[in-house]
Amino acid sequence: MLASVTLTVEVDPSSDIDTVEGQILEAGRAAMQRLLVVVGQEVEALPVTCPFCTSRCGCWDGQDARLVATTFGRVWLARRRWRCHACQRRSRPLDRLLAPLGDGQLTRLLRQACVEAGASWPYATAARLLERLCGAQVSAETVRQCVLSEGSTRAAQQQRAAEELVTPTATGVRQERARQTRRTRHGSRAACEASPPQRLLVELDGGWVPSREQPGGMEGKVGVVATGQVACGRDRLRLWPRRYVGTFAAASVLGTRAYAAACQLDGERAVEQVVVADGAPWIKTQTRLHFPAATTILDWPHVTRVLQRAIRTARPGRRQRALRRALHRELLDLVWQGQVAAALDVLAGLQVADEPVAALDGAISYLVTQQDWLGDYGAWQQAGYPIGSGAVEREVAILINGRMKGRGMRWTRASADAVLAVRVDACNDEWDHHPPPPWLTAISPH
Repeated sequence: MLASVTLTVEVDPSSDIDTVEGQILEAGRAAMQRLLVVVGQEVEALPVTCPFCTSRCGCWDGQDARLVATTFGRVWLARRRWRCHACQRRSRPLDRLLAPLGDGQLTRLLRQACVEAGASWPYATAARLLERLCGAQVSAETVRQCVLSEGSTRAAQQQRAAEELVTPTATGVRQERARQTRRTRHGSRAACEASPPQRLLVELDGGWVPSREQPGGMEGKVGVVATGQVACGRDRLRLWPRRYVGTFAAASVLGTRAYAAACQLDGERAVEQVVVADGAPWIKTQTRLHFPAATTILDWPHVTRVLQRAIRTARPGRRQRALRRALHRELLDLVWQGQVAAALDVLAGLQVADEPVAALDGAISYLVTQQDWLGDYGAWQQAGYPIGSGAVEREVAILINGRMKGRGMRWTRASADAVLAVRVDACNDEWDHHPPPPWLTAISPH
């Protein structure tokens, strides 16, 4: 079956390239719409077989129209009804072509475009851009429904895949054993496995967004998992391969997905494991559960901010500027070397009995509760361990802040989780399909 249309564009010789481009786009979209109508007519021109009794005796008996929303605009298709003489039932031959639409109007490509655009921009902005760039006419509500439907499906798939990796079924165990063995003419023997990665790096953090359901907002939990790094520029490193995880559900959900991402990168067999975070209680709980043997490092920039705030509050004023600088150097050096007890003594000496300082008390409580994640930062840095959670903070900015912290935005937990699931898949696909170029050099953790 061949379907064709003729495209003719009348161009003013004095027009510039911008005008000509607009004319060509408009004519091209109109031609694509006409071509879809022609395809429908060609389908109905084929010999018709009754889908109920397989008889070919019948006649046309009226028609009704069906609206189809495509990436190049809306198209009305006139579906002709065919009445079978044998069983007297009616059918529409064009329904076979339109079967993927179901009861809806959007094609798969347009639905996919709505999901990607709606996960990147506000829904109204996404609808305008789709119409401006490709001529698709969809409402902001349609974009929202596509994103939430697809996002909910992807979130469920992500959780199901993570649970299968964490708690494999008997079928999964048999498949893994078959993968680890290979058959030869002399029988079966264990296959040669690739050497495990040297280091597994896990960074976890959270990002708050305004909520419709609870005052104060809600926290989206995210994580980045990597088993290698490559040189990027003169003095920069890029984590690769790596995987992103994220959810607005409970912390246990993120912990399961983070461990599953580590398994996907073969990180559970890594020689050493490192977890870097800000020491939030939920992060510590998930680290003890899924990465009990990991070296845990408290985010150094977070530590410095807590200490500097305490010193600035305990010794305010311009006259004590020199004292604050000396205290900054002393306290940061002590914590950098892992001498937490000495740092606590210095902070306790700043207290005034008659004037309790909330920031100072908070810093003391912070160092006491985070002692298990504090250590010799200098030794960690020399060993090549990251001492800051910049990677996961950047991930929070990309996955959550860039889409969900717009002016006037308020989210339900289900909606935010659906959008986050789409964005996580998009970022992971980007890393999977676009690895670092060959001129980037792989760097050993040691």
